[in-house]
Amino acid sequence: VWVSDHGAKRLFAYRLPARPEAPAAEDAAAAPLEQVRDEEFTELSGASNNSPRGIWSDGDFMYVADESDDKVYTYNMPDAIDARLASLALSGVDIGEFARNRTDYEGTAGDGVTETTVEAEAVQRRTDVAIHPPDADEEAGGHQVALQGTGEITVTVTSADGSRKKTYRVRFDEGVEPIELRQGWNAIEWTGTDSVALAGAFPEGDAAAAVVAIYWWDEATGAWLAFFPGLGDVPGLTTLTTLETGQTYWIATSEPVTWSVVERGAALAADRGP
Repeated sequence: VWVSDHGAKRLFAYRLPARPEAPAAEDAAAAPLEQVRDEEFTELSGASNNSPRGIWSDGDFMYVADESDDKVYTYNMPDAIDARLASLALSGVDIGEFARNRTDYEGTAGDGVTETTVEAEAVQRRTDVAIHPPDADEEAGGHQVALQGTGEITVTVTSADGSRKKTYRVRFDEGVEPIELRQGWNAIEWTGTDSVALAGAFPEGDAAAAVVAIYWWDEATGAWLAFFPGLGDVPGLTTLTTLETGQTYWIATSEPVTWSVVERGAALAADRGP
């Protein structure tokens, strides 16, 4: 954070404290601000910017309003703290118009597109650019991501001096793939998001109450793992906690039900059939 000082005719720079992982105690001391002298603007008076007041930055320049002459002065921002992308593109996926300071995008894959190559170029050199999910094909050129089961692609840029990070996110529309379950036992192959948590996926009173139990055979242990919606609090009863892509599960229902699987995230819904 930068603070303009009229008397000193400069912009002071401070590094904000890291956000605590847990709420602080009421009597805890406030975290101090760390002054960052290398990122301060000290030569304002040399540009006749003698009464600095309101400030704003777009990442390329710092804009400083001057009360004495009613002008707005501009100064180059330090390259070492720049953690922005200059461009972002996903092959076969429309994310709309890219802007350096916009970090959230909605992605729409073209017809038949099952994999995309992510191309991300940082504004500054010597920055670190990390893409998630990991490269699906390290032998091929570029960074490939399989779209099936992927709800979000992130690109995180770390500035050259390591002091700043900016994360760009491309989220995909929730694709709903209904699964028709008959009354009794059903064997299905899970094709949705990998490692979907079952806990909390069946809210109390929801039509998903028609799902009585979900079983999966664990070949490694030679045992059946089970999940019972609504009975997750019973100690030792639930041994199945997630659904994994490509695995086959046995589902018992008390009546016919259409299970609408939300591809992005862990929220699963079920609607009773006729």
